[in-house]
Amino acid sequence: MLDIHVLRLGFKDQDFSIIENIRKKVFLNEMNIPESELFDENDETCEHYILFDGKEVIGSVRFLKIKNEIKLERMAILSEFRGKNYGKSAILQLAEYYRMIGYSKMILDSILSVKDFYKKCGFIEEGEIFKRVGIDHIRMSLKF
Repeated sequence: MLDIHVLRLGFKDQDFSIIENIRKKVFLNEMNIPESELFDENDETCEHYILFDGKEVIGSVRFLKIKNEIKLERMAILSEFRGKNYGKSAILQLAEYYRMIGYSKMILDSILSVKDFYKKCGFIEEGEIFKRVGIDHIRMSLKF
């Protein structure tokens, strides 16, 4: 497994601008998701992580706590780092962390076109396909 480093940030941390830039590059510039959808009221209470490969920032992700589940949201890997297992390594590392602190399940709403990536990380599909920001999604889960 690749060595991936994660740095936890709060919404009010000065370095949160790094996460803002990553989301804009991936979601706004590449996927044409409106900028108004990139950030929401949950950003203030979520746990945010910047992902590093040891030298460079490669992406970001946030986690929303929902009772005994943790929801992975807004995962964005910069294009030049995709397909190199950085995302999988980060998810497995963070899943282990959340399992160790008492969560029993991780959920996410995957964009349909990338659901196979999450399957490789151990997630299974749940429910029906639905639209969010005009894009097909499906709920997925990983039990610890």
